[in-house]
Amino acid sequence: MLSVYKWHQVKVMRGQGASIKRIARDLKISKNTVRRYLRDASPPVFKGRKHDRALDTYEEEILGMMKKRYIGTRIYKELKGKGYGGSLSAVHKHLQRLRTEAVIREKATTRFETAPGRQMQYDWTEWTLPVSGRSVTVYFHEVVLGYSRKKFYAWSLRIRVQDVIRVIERGIRYFGGVCPELVIDNPKQEVVTHKKSGVVCYADEFLRFCGLYGMEPNACRPYRARTKGKVERPFYYLKEQLLRGLEVSDLAELDGLLEAFTLHYNARPHSSLKESPDARFERETVHLRPVPSVDPAFIYTRETRKVSNDGYVSWDGRLYPVPMDFCLRGALVEEVLGRTMRVYDLSGNVIAEHAVRLFDKGRPEHPEHAAINDACLKKKESHWAGLIRTFVERFPDQGDTYVAGLRKNTTVNMSWHLEEILGFSHFYKKDEIAAVLDECIRLGAYHKNTVKRLLGERDFQIPLSALEGLPMCRAALDITRSLSAYHVEVSHA
Repeated sequence: MLSVYKWHQVKVMRGQGASIKRIARDLKISKNTVRRYLRDASPPVFKGRKHDRALDTYEEEILGMMKKRYIGTRIYKELKGKGYGGSLSAVHKHLQRLRTEAVIREKATTRFETAPGRQMQYDWTEWTLPVSGRSVTVYFHEVVLGYSRKKFYAWSLRIRVQDVIRVIERGIRYFGGVCPELVIDNPKQEVVTHKKSGVVCYADEFLRFCGLYGMEPNACRPYRARTKGKVERPFYYLKEQLLRGLEVSDLAELDGLLEAFTLHYNARPHSSLKESPDARFERETVHLRPVPSVDPAFIYTRETRKVSNDGYVSWDGRLYPVPMDFCLRGALVEEVLGRTMRVYDLSGNVIAEHAVRLFDKGRPEHPEHAAINDACLKKKESHWAGLIRTFVERFPDQGDTYVAGLRKNTTVNMSWHLEEILGFSHFYKKDEIAAVLDECIRLGAYHKNTVKRLLGERDFQIPLSALEGLPMCRAALDITRSLSAYHVEVSHA
């Protein structure tokens, strides 16, 4: 067969007016060959000769030995025993060709589109995000409808099974409906094991969640996400258009940015479908199942904590305030998406909810402590005022003057002095105490010990009112017993 170069020269020389004889002579080919290629408009195509390979007759045996993971020399030895007369190198080349064909078949992908409302997919990725100048590991989640490609994005600071369940549940509520099929990868939060045979063991909590929402989980083949039926780079657009180079002052700012990004993504035309997810979602939303009224928090257990005597629970090395009514009682704690710390009483009612504190481990201010301290201070002030009022009422002539002097000389201990002096009324007459107070005012001695010493110089009298309620003394009784009472006679019969 002529080369393409000579075929080209035949066409060129004929176009220049050269005769067939001259073309054949100059190119050293036959005149019939020149005529044939002048008749053909298309260039010559090389057709390789098909050769039968000696190893083709042993194809089934070779494939069986490859499944048993025999090495090349072992396969060559087995084939020699079956009558093969070729070389070892030919066996190695044949094995390489079979392996290459297997890889090509493995990578071959079929695309398929799902019907509206039929399928929902979930995935997550990890990203390091600067927050107030500090690096924080944030997990971004994506829930997407298979038909419309409408997406729901969320983020969390943890990636446990309850976090995955929370995100999928929020995605369902965002779409306003449920799909009968949920396609996932094989993360340990949802899939315990996935064998090559296709047998999948799902986590119990994840299965309970899918059962409550009427969804059938479908884990794609391990390390082969293309079996979801669509060429996917689920977080490529999010990373390149939002996350790369992003820095936030706090995580609340991330909420607003992610919400705006979700709206933008769902409104833009899809690169493959040439239609926006929002437009396709209008046709899909009528096919979604109603959302059941299920709280996913009841699927998994909450951890138990004891509230301290000052109204705090400890979680992950940090303190969070709860109502003071629950001091020294048990409480249930749940961390939602690693972002929110929610506290329940033992009946399951929410009693407190706080944003997780990332960087500080100090004791935050309790919202009830200020009010309790104010009430306590007012109670003390009321008691002090009542004590002063009682003192002035009992000693009207000396009360105001003595209280003023006591306040100036004893300051914060004034109430203690007043209470001690009022207590002397149990043992001394009112007139005697009043006379001593006059003497103290004249001397400028404002102290309860001065009052006590001056009262001690007077005759000590106990009023009968002080003896009321006290037990009366009785005459002593003889309660001794003779030792003969403990004598026991022993019989030696």
